[in-house]
Amino acid sequence: MKTILKRISKLFLYLLGGIFLIILILAFTLWIKSPGKADPITDANGNTIPGSISTIEKIVLGGQEQYLIIRGTDITKPVMLFLHGGPGSPEYAFMKATNLALENDFVMVYWEQRGAGKSYSKEIPDESMNLNQFISDTRELSEYLAKRFNQGKIYIMGHSWGSFLGILTAFHYPELFHAYFGVGQVCHQYKGEHISYEWVKEQAQLNNDEKAINGLSKISFPDSLSDINAWKDFLMIERNYVTQYGGGVTHEMKGMWPVVKMVLNLKEYTFREKIMFMPASLYSLEHLWLEVINKNLFNEIDSMQIPVYIFQGKFDYQTPYSVAKDFYDQLNATEKDFFTFEKSAHSPLMEEVEKFNTIILDKTR
Repeated sequence: MKTILKRISKLFLYLLGGIFLIILILAFTLWIKSPGKADPITDANGNTIPGSISTIEKIVLGGQEQYLIIRGTDITKPVMLFLHGGPGSPEYAFMKATNLALENDFVMVYWEQRGAGKSYSKEIPDESMNLNQFISDTRELSEYLAKRFNQGKIYIMGHSWGSFLGILTAFHYPELFHAYFGVGQVCHQYKGEHISYEWVKEQAQLNNDEKAINGLSKISFPDSLSDINAWKDFLMIERNYVTQYGGGVTHEMKGMWPVVKMVLNLKEYTFREKIMFMPASLYSLEHLWLEVINKNLFNEIDSMQIPVYIFQGKFDYQTPYSVAKDFYDQLNATEKDFFTFEKSAHSPLMEEVEKFNTIILDKTR
């Protein structure tokens, strides 16, 4: 009996040691792939393109250190400030994997917002994580970029949460921007979440998906007074089914591993920044989500003093198509247009790249 126990103990130790070794190898591999440095923009022969820019820079906005990833084949091209989604989910990794072509025609500024990605820090005052501060940060950054690149105005593009932040900033400070581009436009997210919830329940029934039906039956839609914990509990389950049925980040993506893989492969992030990416995202969500969910832009914005272009995927059930279209229809602007992407869900800028980029170029000529 003792001999058998010794053999089992040895086998267990060998197994534990093997698992530990695998973890060490994976961690070392990830560390090697995480120099935290900018990739140069190169030609077909691997030579850095003269006059291009590819940098990672630290800037102080609203008293808080934040990071920019700036890339463009020609430093004299118009500046496009890109506002990522989330809240708290920087998207340079996704753009690098799917749509770097915009860098041929713009100086693309991928801002890692306060509390997110490279800009996450335990030193951030929690009280600064609010919408007004983010609008102020966006204004300050826009002024800095116009001055730095010697341009009177810049373009601003927002995706998801970034569209919420972007259109509010452009509404308050139109003098800073040539035009606003909203992708997966957030405008009345409480209504959008309700539409999304009803849609996934319908899809579960249509697909005779007993697991989904049971899972969705265990959650209830938060009311307007619900706290962030109620929303996190709801979203943790509901968003999985939105993704499963093709209404999530992309229409084809059925899980989040492709997104995770993009972040893990990103050279511009350090090992620590990759490990902290998700905690930073959750931190931002906890402090900003209630402002997103409780603000109705139908009541806030009825006109814009700059051109407004909205890009919406037909299958989007994170920021549902119908809500964005209704918002667009009631909006007055110096010029406006609404573009439907028939093969996309929440990210037409990454799903239908050629069509998306062609429209952007047409609207900025």
